[in-house]
Amino acid sequence: MKLLAHHELAGFGGLGEGMAMQQTSDGRRIMWLAHESAPKNFSGVDVTDPRNPKLIVQTDLPHMKLRSNSLDVVGDTMVVAYQASTVGIKPAGIDIFDISKPETPRLISHFDCSGPHSRGVHAVWFVDGRYVHMSSGAPDFQPRNPLDDQFYRVIDLANPSKPQEVGRWWYPGTREGDAAPPPARLPAQFDTGFRTHNTNVFPQRPDRAFIGYIDGGSVVLDISDLSHMKVVSQWNHSPP
Repeated sequence: MKLLAHHELAGFGGLGEGMAMQQTSDGRRIMWLAHESAPKNFSGVDVTDPRNPKLIVQTDLPHMKLRSNSLDVVGDTMVVAYQASTVGIKPAGIDIFDISKPETPRLISHFDCSGPHSRGVHAVWFVDGRYVHMSSGAPDFQPRNPLDDQFYRVIDLANPSKPQEVGRWWYPGTREGDAAPPPARLPAQFDTGFRTHNTNVFPQRPDRAFIGYIDGGSVVLDISDLSHMKVVSQWNHSPP
């Protein structure tokens, strides 16, 4: 393995979990990068020549209490996650951008996930050009424990100017009003919440969602019917 190049991103190199590659209609390769924290939102770097990367765009977040830790790209469409530092702050959700002209990303729409018990979206998974699978709060979701504020949601981008939720699933017992009892929690010093982190759905198996649920372990869901998801299996290594 050999280092080909390094870029300082104009001094804003604190990156999050979002990195995606776009091949433009004119043959360029653009690497899109999500920043871990404010003030920057996302950056686009032309890596057509991997030995000479060029920063072509860098955007700012609306305010300092927001982060865009995650993004994904399919074709000329980019989805960016917005998570606030605490509940009740806007904007919190996802932005959908047209990046056909990478130097000037154009906002298509915003899907609002803010609410009195929501910090918005932590991570997005967008690989098929149709559905955004994400770890998110919602205005109508009140967790029994504040640490359990994000769950699995599916957003349909068939019309990217009007994104719509088509499915959701959360760990039984974590929402106020659930019939299931609350899950047994780890000791306070280790309790990081029963909430989603990764929500992966691979094109080779579009009827299965592989969910990382932090203290809830991992969950495999049958999502052949997005409106009625079913648990296939669950595994948790903690407590050992």
